[in-house]
Order: sequence, then structure tokens, then C-alpha cells
Amino acid sequence: MGLSALFRELSGRSGDDAGESANRASVAGASRDSKAVSDPVRIRFRFVGTVQAVGFRWTTTNLAKQSGATGWVRNEEDGSVTAEIQGAPDQVEYVIDGLDQYYNGTSWSGGFQLAVREYLPLVKGETSFRVAFTNHP
Repeated sequence: MGLSALFRELSGRSGDDAGESANRASVAGASRDSKAVSDPVRIRFRFVGTVQAVGFRWTTTNLAKQSGATGWVRNEEDGSVTAEIQGAPDQVEYVIDGLDQYYNGTSWSGGFQLAVREYLPLVKGETSFRVAFTNHP
């Protein structure tokens, strides 16, 4: 799924992939149904491309804090970055859109791609966004 399709899904807008957005199929035991698009979501993303040694985790953290989203981000041994972002769909979209504009919209960076996107159950009581440094955030 491309970033524009992800944004349409998060915001409930229709588009070329309206069937996927309307269905919001279950992914790994978590699902999105026809609830209001302002209901909180938690999504795990895996980013590949030029995402390590370019400030990607810190940029993600700053964007998440600006939006009010919670969760974590960490480097993986394979060179990718994993993040779990929780909040209203517009908060999650703010983070992903900010990353897209900064890393895919600049000439100095090689850019990134979303390799995995997975809806997860909400983490109750989570109050901040942070950089994780281990395999157990």
C-alpha cells in the first residue's frame, strides 16, 4: 500500500482503493471497522530504505510528540526501522506524512518505503512516544 492509500484509509476518504478502505480487513488479530475515524488506532510500521544514520528515529519521535501520538520507534538489525504509533488517525497520518515530506521530499536522503503496516490492539495507559533501544520496547 502506498502512502496516499494509507492516508485515505486513516482518514476514511475514498479513492482508487475504496474497497480496501471500506472493508478494513482484520490484520494480525486487530481490525478496523466502521467506527468513527477519530477512534484511536495503533499501527506497527516497518520502514526500509535510507532510515538508519539519518535521524529517522528522532524525527519520528519529534513528529509523534508534536501530534500527541504515543508509542515507540527503534532500529532493527537488518537496517530497517520499526515504529508503533498510537493515536487518532489524523495524529498517525501527521507522523507518516511528516516523515514522507522530510525523507522522500529531500534530495539528500535516499528515501524510505513502508514494508509492513499492521493494525494492533491499543496499549492502555501509554502516555508518551519514545525511542526504544532493545527488542522489547
